[in-house]
Amino acid sequence: MVQTSQATLAVPATLPEALFQAGRHGRNGVHFFSRTGNVETFSYGRLWNDASALAQVLTDQHNLRPGETVALILSTSYDFVRALFAVLIARGVPTCLPTPRLGRMADYHDATVAMLNAARAKLILTETNLVKNLGAVQAALDVPPGLFAVPELAAVAGESADAAASRVETIDAGFAESPAGREHELALIQFSSGTTVAPKPVALTHKNILSNVHAILASFPGDLRDHSGCSWLPLHHDMGLIGGLFAAVAAHGDMTFLRPEDFIARPSAWLKALSHSRATICPAPNFALQICVDRVRDDELVGLDLSHWKIALIGAETVREPTLRRFFDRFAGAGFRYESFTPVYGLAEATLAVTFSDAEQSPRRLRIEREALGRGVVCPVDMHSTIKMNVNANASTDDAGSVTSHAAGEQSFAIDVVSVGRPLDGITVALRDASGADVGEDRVGRIFVSGDSVMAGYFERPDATARAISNGWLDTGDLGFFHDGELYIYGRERDIIILNGRNHDPQTIEFALDVVPGLDHDRAAAVAVDDPARGTETFAVLVEKEKGQPPETLEQLAQSAREAIIAGTGLIPDRILILQTGRLPRTTSGKIKRGASRALLLAGEFEVLAESQRA
Repeated sequence: MVQTSQATLAVPATLPEALFQAGRHGRNGVHFFSRTGNVETFSYGRLWNDASALAQVLTDQHNLRPGETVALILSTSYDFVRALFAVLIARGVPTCLPTPRLGRMADYHDATVAMLNAARAKLILTETNLVKNLGAVQAALDVPPGLFAVPELAAVAGESADAAASRVETIDAGFAESPAGREHELALIQFSSGTTVAPKPVALTHKNILSNVHAILASFPGDLRDHSGCSWLPLHHDMGLIGGLFAAVAAHGDMTFLRPEDFIARPSAWLKALSHSRATICPAPNFALQICVDRVRDDELVGLDLSHWKIALIGAETVREPTLRRFFDRFAGAGFRYESFTPVYGLAEATLAVTFSDAEQSPRRLRIEREALGRGVVCPVDMHSTIKMNVNANASTDDAGSVTSHAAGEQSFAIDVVSVGRPLDGITVALRDASGADVGEDRVGRIFVSGDSVMAGYFERPDATARAISNGWLDTGDLGFFHDGELYIYGRERDIIILNGRNHDPQTIEFALDVVPGLDHDRAAAVAVDDPARGTETFAVLVEKEKGQPPETLEQLAQSAREAIIAGTGLIPDRILILQTGRLPRTTSGKIKRGASRALLLAGEFEVLAESQRA
């Protein structure tokens, strides 16, 4: 099954051109909202001038040459944005990496060294207070780059529209359009999320990025001048950088940023930033919605206005309808509308976005039979029916751990999945079987993507590039299906658990733990393990306990988790292991790395607090 859209948009050739046009366009710019409510404002005109001045420093004092890689290790701030565009104006290639995380320095050190080596960074731009943390990183690199603490510029708190306009009038008017071919120059090295393998350096051209950004903007209803954005997502993450900053610059629209650590410390700060900025567009992963449901207090709802939030782009991980419903129930009183939820699908190798739901309609949910889905067939069932099998004395288990019921008239289990919409303009999506043939609607296939947004390749990794892209088609490694012309995601192929010849998405198993209090439901990993005694594959579930959970309750938690998985999926896990908070390996954007979790489990590296094993 192939889905495509072929509309095209005129776009600037390069990202510096996009910023220059935004600076000349009007009074908008970037705003930085602190969790205490302070706001720093910078017009695009000022950003162009400041970035141009810093670009001169990079070329004159640090000998930066076109095509050389510069790593940015900076917090979400104006200094980050200024440094990013300075590198681009100097025709360098930025790669944006996470800042150090307290308590995880060993992991951070190893990951950062690997990414800097992969990107062949010549220079690291960072903050004065981070230099001491990066000394060991720099020393461990194959070819140590220079280290430059970007001079901080004074903020213009609450800069008025008139002041912003005056800055636009002084913008350098001598900027020339890019020569032919510049759009195909490398613009960014964006690391993949690394949920199944080590993060890879995704090489993106100016054309890749601007094609994707304008496809995103074309999906928004109404006049772009009526839209503005808000985001707490890290700027080293593709959804925060490309979907947030670059999209705002290309649209010449206002963009408000909140530091990720401020969101984690006080989730209500994100909602207050939204309320204050009156932004119409804001992205978020599913887990951020649940954090707000769990941690935003009643008194923090006072004065909160979310009625202007028209497009809530939900992506980066599986979209869960129960979480959407909980968030709506919690914040409807503040004006949030359920139809604002806009589930999306994308990946770094496609620059960012692949499919978007209709921004003016409620998310589409589909209930399907799990057993049929395991065979690659989509069988919708009545939304109002109860598809749940009781595990009782009449049930037995097969060798792979699936419950088989002998009671007459009982139905098989069902799962709910949420549509992530249709391909964006200029993007084609194909679903293929193992032989490479296209599959029809309501058949599970491997997802392939083509279009101008598909990466140039993995930076200096021709073998990996050849495995990922063939004849212009990107193999995403994801599984999904089309139903009524819309795409539904069925997980990563590398993560799929095969039991008795049938495929099972680990997230379906993990979601069954939602009913067990005392567990961190967003910190679980269902992974395949061999069962030599049975000569087959089974699975184990690793899950972190909630903070403050008493030790004496953990054995019962493990047993409750086992019962919840059996009751919710009909599958019997080999082992349930309760871990300390924060022990499962995660990507820099917070997603659980199942492959790494499985490797640590098999190596006996986890400290297990409690366990429930199959009898």
